[in-house]
Amino acid sequence: MIKFPMTFEVRALASSGIASQWKGEAHKLSPIACAIPPEFMGPGNGYSPEDFFGLALLNCLIATFKVYAEKSGLTFQEIRGRVQLTLDRLPGETGFVMTQADVFFDITGASDREKTKKILDSAIKDCAISNSIKTGKTFHINIS
Repeated sequence: MIKFPMTFEVRALASSGIASQWKGEAHKLSPIACAIPPEFMGPGNGYSPEDFFGLALLNCLIATFKVYAEKSGLTFQEIRGRVQLTLDRLPGETGFVMTQADVFFDITGASDREKTKKILDSAIKDCAISNSIKTGKTFHINIS
């Protein structure tokens, strides 16, 4: 049984300077390279906060779908996802905000297309990351 509330912790260590990478990590996994993206005058060559934002949304949706599919007996060959984020300034405000996330899914080899669509709809509705962000989301789904 799943127990709530849950806690998750991530860590990062960075030195001074816009051009330097830093390392981020979670659990006991290998650290990954993080960097300021070229769009913000950084060097790139590492995951940016914007990358993590998109990956968090995408991976939460996929994980939720996989759990629901497993519990319902649905089989599929693969789920391929992609998120295209739009970062902008809101009129009259300072700072930046993710205004839109276009989420694309291709699910192949589904044993039941209708059941797959219902399970994906439930995963979209229940995804903790998706429910925690105010970014607009549009879903583009292809099931074959």
